[in-house]
Amino acid sequence: MKRSRLHWYAIFVACCTLFVVMSGAAVTSSRDHFRNVHMAVAGVDILLIAGLCVWRRAGWSMLAVLVADAGLGKFQGPVAGTLHAGLAALLFAGVASVVLITSRSWQRQPEMVQDYGWPSLRSLSGTAAFLVAVQVGFGAGFRHSAVGVMPHLLGALVVTLFIVIVGAFVTHQFPKHASLRPMAVWFMTITGIQAFLGMTAFLVRMMGTPGLLVFLGISVAHVATGSLTLAASVILAMEIRRSVMGRVVEGG
Repeated sequence: MKRSRLHWYAIFVACCTLFVVMSGAAVTSSRDHFRNVHMAVAGVDILLIAGLCVWRRAGWSMLAVLVADAGLGKFQGPVAGTLHAGLAALLFAGVASVVLITSRSWQRQPEMVQDYGWPSLRSLSGTAAFLVAVQVGFGAGFRHSAVGVMPHLLGALVVTLFIVIVGAFVTHQFPKHASLRPMAVWFMTITGIQAFLGMTAFLVRMMGTPGLLVFLGISVAHVATGSLTLAASVILAMEIRRSVMGRVVEGG
C-alpha cells in the first residue's frame, strides 16, 4: 500500500474512531438511546483498525485496546464505564499518531532546532500528554458516576494552564518552525474550545435540564474535543521528540 493511500486510510480510521467516542458519549448522555449506533460503529472500527495491522505492528496494539474496550462496554457499573470511555480516547490518540507518521511531512527530514529553555520541551510535552490523559479519565469517571465533579473541574484548571505554558514555550522558542508552531497553536486552540464546552455543559447540567437536545450536543462535543486534545498532546510530544534537540548543559 502506498504511503499516500495509507495516510488517507489512517485519516478515515481516525474519523471513525472519533465517531465511536462521540456515539459512546451520546449513549451516556441520553441513557442508552444510541447504544445500537455505538455498537455498530465500534464493530466497523474493529475491522478498520485490523487493516492497520497489515502495515504496522502498532496496529495490533490498537486492535487489542479496541477489543478490550469493546469487552468493557458489555459490563455495567461506574468503573467499567470509566475504563471503557478512557480506553476509547487513548485509542483515538493512537490512531491519530498513525495519521501523523504516515503523513508526507513526517517522511521528510525534520527541521532540527535546539531547545534552550528549562524545563526541557520533551519533559513538558510528555507531562502535558499525561495530564490530559488523567483529565480525560476524570471526565469519564464523572460521566459514569465513578468520581465527583470537583476533580474534573480542578483538573481542567490545572491542565489548561499547563497547556498554555507548553504552547507559549514552543511558540516563543520556535516562532517560524513549520510544524512545531502550528501544532502548539492547534493544541492551545482545541484546549480552549474544550474548556468552554466543559463549562457550558456543567452550567446546563446545573440548570436541571439534562434531557434537552442542547445538552446532548454540548456533552458529545465536549467528549469529542477531549479526545482531540489528548491526540493533539501526543502529536506535539512526538514532533518535539523528533525535531527538538536536547538542551546543552554548559560544562557538561
